Amino acid sequence: MKEDIEFMLAFKMMLLCIILPEFLLKIILKTMIPIVKSMLYFRQRLMIRNIHDSFPNLTSKEVIKIANDVWYNIGWTFISTIKYINIPKKIIQKIKFKNKEKLNQLKGNTIIFTAHIGQWELLAQRLVLEGYNIAAIVRPLRNKLVDFEVKKIREKFGGKVFYAHQLKEIMNWLKSGGIVYLLPDQHIAEGSIRVDFLGKKAFTTPILTLLNKRLNSKIIPMFCIHKGTYYEVFIEGEYRPVYTSDLKHDLEYNTLQINKIIEKYISKYPSQWMWLHRRWKER
Repeated sequence: MKEDIEFMLAFKMMLLCIILPEFLLKIILKTMIPIVKSMLYFRQRLMIRNIHDSFPNLTSKEVIKIANDVWYNIGWTFISTIKYINIPKKIIQKIKFKNKEKLNQLKGNTIIFTAHIGQWELLAQRLVLEGYNIAAIVRPLRNKLVDFEVKKIREKFGGKVFYAHQLKEIMNWLKSGGIVYLLPDQHIAEGSIRVDFLGKKAFTTPILTLLNKRLNSKIIPMFCIHKGTYYEVFIEGEYRPVYTSDLKHDLEYNTLQINKIIEKYISKYPSQWMWLHRRWKER
């Protein structure tokens, strides 16, 4: 019963996002933010604490401003995903590549990593529309009905979705010349290692290093950042892991370097990252 109610609410919200014009959706979002903040007050406090701990030199006013902007940016990320997913031309128009020539790095058996920053959802779709064989790695949602619909949306243009536990399928996809798209910036306890992230130890998946070592997969950092009326995709050069005879050291070192790349974008665009996640919790 609970799953059915959640699904119906989610379905109606998706319908509104599709039907209503953008300007009205933005007005509704701004109106709803104070209500959501009061309902999820513990998340607001968590964001403020996370931002303050990561950027101790910021004033309280600056921290609160970032936290308030996060609510809008995250809200619009999800609304625009639903809005644009039925309009591929809009995705192409809204998401622009800063250095498109670097897409030549995507030649199969490649791992693209990004973070929950800017428009991470539509970045994967934009790459599919460019003709790339993309499989996004995600966590299943708690509500199976909603998860099924979200999976359909993510595969709408021909991309593929694998769940994080489907390691065999992910490896087969890479071996066949596919491209994997994943976000290693969230807390994952199982199989993770503890390395620095924004100045504090955080459990982080070493899956990128492990897949590179096993399959020699190329690792490409890519971030989709909000720039006013559009999003700009920044494509970094290939990250090449460093290996020694000490696997534990290699996993820690390379995972830390990947975290540092993500940190660079969070530090530059702090209001676009998902600070409401419990990134630094213990197991």
